[in-house]
Amino acid sequence: MIIGEICNNKIFNKKFYLQKNLYTFLSNKYKKFYFINVFYIFNKKKVKKFNFYKKNIIIFNPKNIKELNDFLKKDKIFLINNLSIKFKHILIHYLLSKKNIFQISFLNVAIFSNYKIENWDHANIKQKIYFIFKKRFSLIIYRILIILKILNQINILYVAQKKVFLKYSQYYNKKSLFRKRYKNILKTNIKFPLLKKFKKNKNSYLVFIDSNILHPEYIKRGQRLVRKDLQDYFYYLKTYLVNLQKLFKKKIVICLHPSSNLKLYKKNLGNFKMYKYQTDKYIMNSFILLFHDTSSIFSGILLKKKIIHLKSTIMGTYANKRAEFYTNKIKFVCHDIEKQHLIDKKRLVLNLKNNLKKYDVFLNRLYFFKNDSLSIEKLLAKEIQKFGKK
Repeated sequence: MIIGEICNNKIFNKKFYLQKNLYTFLSNKYKKFYFINVFYIFNKKKVKKFNFYKKNIIIFNPKNIKELNDFLKKDKIFLINNLSIKFKHILIHYLLSKKNIFQISFLNVAIFSNYKIENWDHANIKQKIYFIFKKRFSLIIYRILIILKILNQINILYVAQKKVFLKYSQYYNKKSLFRKRYKNILKTNIKFPLLKKFKKNKNSYLVFIDSNILHPEYIKRGQRLVRKDLQDYFYYLKTYLVNLQKLFKKKIVICLHPSSNLKLYKKNLGNFKMYKYQTDKYIMNSFILLFHDTSSIFSGILLKKKIIHLKSTIMGTYANKRAEFYTNKIKFVCHDIEKQHLIDKKRLVLNLKNNLKKYDVFLNRLYFFKNDSLSIEKLLAKEIQKFGKK
């Protein structure tokens, strides 16, 4: 039996890091885990080698549909399928429907999102037309192909967000002649940070979790910073971090977003230590966490860390609207980096500690966690065992 994930990736660092605990668990328990990467089917580029620290995680890069089809004929396959339903992926979904493949999807990462803000409010007419064609029209085609039994349903969708689970459950429990995208909708716990390999040296650093001021998603939505804006942003951020470092007498660590330009950040914030793909480690070892807009902050919430939200008009309307989701759900202490803050240390720490009491209430309202359900690792192990016996 082959256990793996179908994906479309040029670079694997970010993907692997996001679900590192899951991939490590599956590769250890079942000896081999495959990433079946369709990127080079759609992009005729030279295959880039990527070596994981674990030899039993294998990347298979088929160069064409025939190579992929031949691989899928090999054995029974248990497959994680979180591929989008873009038009270019429909052929891949079709191939998977013709084989002895058990498919699952999961949504276990805590992410705040708003459909209207992210896909409509900050888009121009061209982008809106593209969005309708790319996301809406392709979804209609995908659903029709499922109804016609040209595409198979995905066997199970695991969901960690309560609102999403309720919405799917209500829809899927309705009697209908149409085949839906998923056969079953089940609960899973929110993803916890991987802690076993980290030394528990708590409260050592002031940690800024970067979200990349030049993130492609920001640029798509009209947030194009000119050189002066960039200089101002880094000046204000650096000034704020230096002052906080002096106040608490603790070192600043910057956890860079995977897409951030290391040279740019080194040039502007070179006085601070900065790392990629070590965010959970430094979150666990943090005294205070600082952020603009990142789902990584949920690790800090789960670990009951003191958190300050940083805002700036320089970042643009879209980025600040996104950030409002966090401050509206949990009333984080919020500092504007463009303003000089005369910080009362004792009062700040007291406010940050008082906020910790709200975390469990917030998590329990929005997500399955603690004893609500099982982790995605345990759920998949249970399902793989059943599938292997068939």
